[in-house]
Amino acid sequence: MLTVRRIGNDRVDVVPAATLDAARTEAGGFLWVDLVGSDPSHTELLCRLGVNDWVAEDILQPSTHPKAESHDDHLFVVVHAIDLQLVDGQFGQLDTCELDIVIGPGWLVTHAAGELEIIAGTRQALERDPHLGTTPGMLAHTLLDQLVDVYEPYIDDFVPRAIDEVEASLFTERQPDPAVRIEIYLRRRDVQRLVRVAGPQAHAVQRLTAMAGELAAAGRLPDYRALFADIADRLAYVANQTRSLTDQLDTAFDHYEAVVAHNQNEIAKVLTMVAAVLLPITVVAGIYGMNFVYMPELDERWAYPAVMVLNVVIVVVNLILFRLKGWIGGRGRTARVARTLQVGAGRVVRAPAMGVRVAGRSAARLAPWRLLR
Repeated sequence: MLTVRRIGNDRVDVVPAATLDAARTEAGGFLWVDLVGSDPSHTELLCRLGVNDWVAEDILQPSTHPKAESHDDHLFVVVHAIDLQLVDGQFGQLDTCELDIVIGPGWLVTHAAGELEIIAGTRQALERDPHLGTTPGMLAHTLLDQLVDVYEPYIDDFVPRAIDEVEASLFTERQPDPAVRIEIYLRRRDVQRLVRVAGPQAHAVQRLTAMAGELAAAGRLPDYRALFADIADRLAYVANQTRSLTDQLDTAFDHYEAVVAHNQNEIAKVLTMVAAVLLPITVVAGIYGMNFVYMPELDERWAYPAVMVLNVVIVVVNLILFRLKGWIGGRGRTARVARTLQVGAGRVVRAPAMGVRVAGRSAARLAPWRLLR
C-alpha cells in the first residue's frame, strides 16, 4: 500500500501517487510517502523521488539490525518499534517491528511490513496540529519520538512492576508459585529481545545525528542535529535501562532458585529430624525383636511398660536437645528485619528489608505489606 501526503500551509492533504512528480515541484511544504508491504513497484517510485538505488532496494528487504546511512542528499535509518500485545488488559508477548525512514530535501519516506501504531499516531497528531511536521526532519523526529514513547512505559513501569511483584511473592509466600518462574522467563525473553535492538538502535541514531551535521555543513539538508540528538539521548537511556532490567531479572531468578532450594532443604531437615528421633526407638525394637531363647526381662510383668517408657524418654530427650540447639520451635515468632518508609501524607509502610524497591513507586504497589497508621 502506498500513501502520499503533502504537508504544508497548516494542512495535510493526500496526493495521488500518479501526480508525485508534479507534487514535488509545488512550492511550500514537503511530501510524506508512506509505504506498507514490499511491492516491487515501490522501488521505481522511490528512484523517481531521488532515493539512492541501493537504499530503494534495501528498504523493501527486512533488516534484523538497526543502522544509519548517508547518501548524497538524503539520510537512511532503520529502527525497530515494539509491538505490545495486550492480554487481559496487561502487556503480553512483546515483538519488534522494523521501520525504515529516508529523509531527503523536501520529502520523507517511511516503510514498514505492516500497519504500525506509531505511523497511525503520527498521522493523527499531524491532522490535529500540522506544525508537528513542518519539515522532513521534524516529521522524522515526531516518528522517532512516538517510537521511544512506546518503549518507555514498558521498561519504566511494566517490567519493574512485574519484578517487584515477583520479589514480593518470593518473600511473602512460604512456597513459591511455579507461575513465578514462568513469569520471570517470559520477561527475560522479552527484555533480551529489546537488548538486541536497543543498543544498536541508540548507536544508529547517534550516527544519524553526526551524518545530519555533515550534510548540513555541505548545504544539502537543513541542520537536524538538535532533533536527532534528543532522540539519541532517549534511546541511550532505553539501552541502559534494558541492560539494568536484565540484571534485575537474573537476580530475581536467582532469588527464586534460592527460595526453592531453601524450601527443599527445610523438608530434608524435617525428614532428617524425624529419622533421628525414630532411630533409637528402632534400635530398641530391634533388640527385643531378636529370637533369643534366654532374655530374662521378657518374663517380667514390668518389661513391656518399661520399654514403652524408655521409648517415650528417648523421644522427649531428642526433642529437648533439638529445641536447645534451635533446630525446632521458636520459628513462629522469628523477628523480621524491616525498614520504615514514609509514604504520602503521614502514612508509614513497613516492608521487608530485602527484595523491595520503592523509588518512584506508589503506596498501592506495596500492598503485600501492611500500612501502619
